[in-house]
Amino acid sequence: MDAHALDKLLDVLRRERGVRSASRGCQDGTCGACRVLVDGNVVNSCSVTWSEVPENARIEAYEDLEKDPAAARAVKAFLKERPTRCRLCVGALGVTAVAISRKRLEVDEAIGEATCMCTGRGSWRRALTVL
Repeated sequence: MDAHALDKLLDVLRRERGVRSASRGCQDGTCGACRVLVDGNVVNSCSVTWSEVPENARIEAYEDLEKDPAAARAVKAFLKERPTRCRLCVGALGVTAVAISRKRLEVDEAIGEATCMCTGRGSWRRALTVL
């Protein structure tokens, strides 16, 4: 990828891979809309520079994971609860669901500081408990 050391991972993914599911929401990682997996770990891509990503790391965005059963179940539950929400965090929710499924994380641990801008953490928590 054509990236400079200080480029944010989010910007590199959007520019070089066409990733659209990871979004810039809060600018500091607290909203979680920019979440991706880096070597299986949830990362807020807006707060990580390209130089912090290990060489040859496996980077997975929601586009890579949306067919994963855990991601599909969580996103379906999330959208069923209130389909009119903005959907800015749907990709991050899917990424988080896959991390929970793969690493056997507790829901609250996996959610961390991420907060749906429309409904807070409750809707994420309910959607992720279907796993």
